[in-house]
Amino acid sequence: YNPTLRLVASPLAVPGLVVVPSAKNGPVLGLDPASKGDISASKEGHYWTREHNTPDVPSPLVVDGLLYLCREDGTLICMDAKTGEEFYTKRTHADRHRASPVYGDGKIYLTARDGTITVVKPGKEFEVLATNVMEESISSSLAISNGRIYVRTFDALYAIEQ
Repeated sequence: YNPTLRLVASPLAVPGLVVVPSAKNGPVLGLDPASKGDISASKEGHYWTREHNTPDVPSPLVVDGLLYLCREDGTLICMDAKTGEEFYTKRTHADRHRASPVYGDGKIYLTARDGTITVVKPGKEFEVLATNVMEESISSSLAISNGRIYVRTFDALYAIEQ
């Protein structure tokens, strides 16, 4: 880990927890938002630290107390958001993942650069519900609103609904 590298993934705040990613397989921290002062040199205020096997660009996602981290190689990691206990590390699709995982309609969506969108069931056990291929390059995260999934490829913007 090189602390001078750029940070792309955004921190995530949910009640009682702040998840702070870093860059290039650097640490991800689970922090107590009630902490005060400089806690960087102590364990106080730290719920857990994941030292390696972490995302570079995709931001973290929390659903029902579970934390999801998507690595650039398409590996999805599911952990207990408060304790850091790992439930699984599974590959979704073996292409570059730059988009952040997104939750909507009871499902987690993971988007690969080659346009493959993997839909995963939330929970402590890994289950792929669907794999959809857009056949266009995608680097942006999906947006979900009012029953529609918005997909921005390099060439177009799609609104998908039933």
